[in-house]
Amino acid sequence: MTDDVLVVGVGNRFRGDDAVGLVVIDRLRAIAPQGVRALECDGDAGRLMDAWQGSSRVIVVDAMMSNGSPGDVREFDVASVPLPYGFGMTSTHAFGLREAVELARTLGELPHEIVVVGIEAAGFDLGSSLTPDVRSAVDTAVGRVVSRCHAPSGGTGEGPGR
Repeated sequence: MTDDVLVVGVGNRFRGDDAVGLVVIDRLRAIAPQGVRALECDGDAGRLMDAWQGSSRVIVVDAMMSNGSPGDVREFDVASVPLPYGFGMTSTHAFGLREAVELARTLGELPHEIVVVGIEAAGFDLGSSLTPDVRSAVDTAVGRVVSRCHAPSGGTGEGPGR
């Protein structure tokens, strides 16, 4: 049985790999376990904080730029450990996910459990679609999200990334 989980896909459908969080949400909606709410967000920090307000278990899916290989999927348990400095969660969000997490933490409004699933992007060109490596990573990311939804509440005790 799944506790209520909020999954937020972040991105822009018109900026190449930045759309990957939204594509994951599209796929998740078709197979979401009971008790899972799936939302889309453009990455604005205020809208992210509003979206997860009142939720105790949150998974955020977003494109990232961290010098990894395009299509790499990484998980970050950010409830107790911030996303690393210099960790770019897409270049199209000026004040975005990392800032939303840290502002919510400072204000005491961070969800009890919050995990970021980041998919390494190759590009954010205006009007382009997902690159092949990122498109291939969507199923992996969906699988990770579904696994997190089925995991017992209380976190995994794992570090900030894996």
